[in-house]
Amino acid sequence: MYGYISIYFTPTEEERKNYLYYYCGLCHSLKENLGEFYRLTTVKEVVFFSMLNNPVENINEFRCPYVGLKKRFKPENNSFMTPYAYLNLLIIYGKLLDYNLEGKPVPKKILKKLEMKLLEQFDPTTINEYKHLLKMQQRVEEQNLDLDDYAKPSQGIMEMLFDEFFPQGYPATMPVVTAYLLYLVDSVYDFNKDIKKRNFNSIANSFGVKKLDELTQDQKERILFTYDLCSKEFLENVEEVANFNKHLVKKLATFSLIYHRNSVTKILDGGEIDERATNHSRANKKGRVQKPIFKI
Repeated sequence: MYGYISIYFTPTEEERKNYLYYYCGLCHSLKENLGEFYRLTTVKEVVFFSMLNNPVENINEFRCPYVGLKKRFKPENNSFMTPYAYLNLLIIYGKLLDYNLEGKPVPKKILKKLEMKLLEQFDPTTINEYKHLLKMQQRVEEQNLDLDDYAKPSQGIMEMLFDEFFPQGYPATMPVVTAYLLYLVDSVYDFNKDIKKRNFNSIANSFGVKKLDELTQDQKERILFTYDLCSKEFLENVEEVANFNKHLVKKLATFSLIYHRNSVTKILDGGEIDERATNHSRANKKGRVQKPIFKI
């Protein structure tokens, strides 16, 4: 389970049921289209994407063995989730390709196998553009740039995904602020891990620091201002993107953005970083900020 958008509030039974409809639907679609193993890679932002474009219809109740046979819900007809299963795979493929570009050992045959699988859903032009943008990201990170400039290739990736999944149109700022939010929060949460492993980190490179407590107050305020500006723009436009589930989508986005704002603020102020905040599962932090109320 990966991702930043989760249920950071006490859901009503209807909200819980509707969220699981998409979450469990994606999990089952990953199994059906890609195999059992891929259920472990579920990305919560993909769940969120699926909620925007698809209504809740004909819910099936079942007992899930992965959560102690607890009651869960999924679509009766799960075929509409297939594109999102492949989107989920695209994100995982991108992460592995990113590792490879950083010089980490990722077998080429695995990357090739995933790419061939992705071509079942996406056209070659899309895959090639995706690879091009990831390589561009790598080249950008080799330069000494301003914090905002490092996120521009990620912006290109988000624009490509919005074009693919929202052909009816979307506010022009949505892929921009989405990319900046993800890139910024990643940089804060992964800061210590990146420094320890000598990986690139946009905050470290932009401000020339090796520890977050070396940031000046102005630099911390710059980070939080960027977060707040992007959050405001995202929340003002997310309902326009949503063809369905407008209330739940807005609620999920609002509470998630508040949660991560509190987490980022605490980290910048010198709070202890729980390991769960910095690993790829993005389970985030212990402490005074609120934990996810509802756990999958």
